[in-house]
Amino acid sequence: MKVRAIQFSPTLGNIQANLDFHIEQVNRAVDDKINLVVFPELSLTGYALKDILYDISLTPDHDAFKQFKELSRHIDIVIGTYMEELPGIFYNCGLYFSKGELLHNHRKTQLPNFGMFEEQMIYKAGDTFRSFKVGEFTAGIIICREILFPSIAYLYFLQGVDFLIGISNSPHRGISKDGMSSLKLWERMGEVFAIHYHQNYVFVNRSGFEDGFGFGGGSFFAEPGRGIVKKARYYEDDIFDFEINQETVRRSRIAGNYFRDEKPEIILSEMKRILNA
Repeated sequence: MKVRAIQFSPTLGNIQANLDFHIEQVNRAVDDKINLVVFPELSLTGYALKDILYDISLTPDHDAFKQFKELSRHIDIVIGTYMEELPGIFYNCGLYFSKGELLHNHRKTQLPNFGMFEEQMIYKAGDTFRSFKVGEFTAGIIICREILFPSIAYLYFLQGVDFLIGISNSPHRGISKDGMSSLKLWERMGEVFAIHYHQNYVFVNRSGFEDGFGFGGGSFFAEPGRGIVKKARYYEDDIFDFEINQETVRRSRIAGNYFRDEKPEIILSEMKRILNA
């Protein structure tokens, strides 16, 4: 399966401009015989929407989603957007379109509400982590702050997910000897998912500036059993392609045996004990 990651800077609140960019990139990917194209979190809308969110209604029957369904007859597409699923109720969503349909909608559960982040003031949190089939792969979507909770990726691991799609709007902040500490967090988690959870893992982060904050880019692909093997530039718009197959998953599971030897029944028992203590 050939995958393309699109790291770019959406135009805040300009749905049409962002939609036009998505369509252009999807058509290019079709010409290049790519099977799946992945855009960042809130790629259709921009991040710091605040009050304008309520003026640019994106309901499930919005024309943009109809266009993505039509485009997905030729290529699979992952976008990030908010969706007003009930009147006045908004979710931060990762949407997977395939074969003319919305195949999967993951609603972000971990909504940060500190510093520059005001997501709990705007969105309703999701409450599920469901895997879904993409050809020969079992896939899952994880959004931004969810990536920093290993227990969330673990839920996908237990479902046999071998292709985990992470989308993000992460600003760059904090300086360490290795560079921006915020960007290193994502890379460390990617190594864990790929090596210990035997997952093909793609992290697609946005770039550019918005409301005075800079977004870090640094998207990457981590291969099962190996870790990060391909990475986009920090801070700038960038595009990269990679290919996933089941053989790398198989080799990783043979070498590591973590999936074979996992004991979720013990984890469940201990969780119950801890929560009821």
